[in-house]
Amino acid sequence: MSEGPSAVDILGNPNYQAISYGGYRAISRDTVPSVDQIKDDMRILSAIDVKILRTYNTELAELPNLLQAITELKQEDSSFEMYVMVGAWINCKDAWADHPDHTQEDEAYNEAEVQRAVQYAKQYPDIIKMIAIGNEAMVHWATSYFVPPSVILKWVNYLQELKS
Repeated sequence: MSEGPSAVDILGNPNYQAISYGGYRAISRDTVPSVDQIKDDMRILSAIDVKILRTYNTELAELPNLLQAITELKQEDSSFEMYVMVGAWINCKDAWADHPDHTQEDEAYNEAEVQRAVQYAKQYPDIIKMIAIGNEAMVHWATSYFVPPSVILKWVNYLQELKS
């Protein structure tokens, strides 16, 4: 299977419109969208010329379902084109608790999140073109989990080292 265009080919290219994607149908993430539901979403997004999806995290079953849905759609129609920028969610220490420590990261959680993103990227090189570290992790309105820029930079540098 061809790996298709690279991140360099698609970033900033007006022929590759992008959207942040979360396929959840309910107000919580407890019910993960099925592969068939995601395939329906992909058909709709493809029909309006969206070709790049940015996800939010790797810890839930939505990402593997999304990757399976895209794989199946590509098998059904070789002209189907959809790529993913995998989001790796980054948390501060004690995120989502009463007193999160924004000066430190949750190293174990963040390590697992980034490693899952890397594994998915290796497993699906024809679909995953980029990894986004800490989608919203530096905005201070994210009072439950934000981290300092140094934490994001640490993980960006880690991924850059893996590329070389």
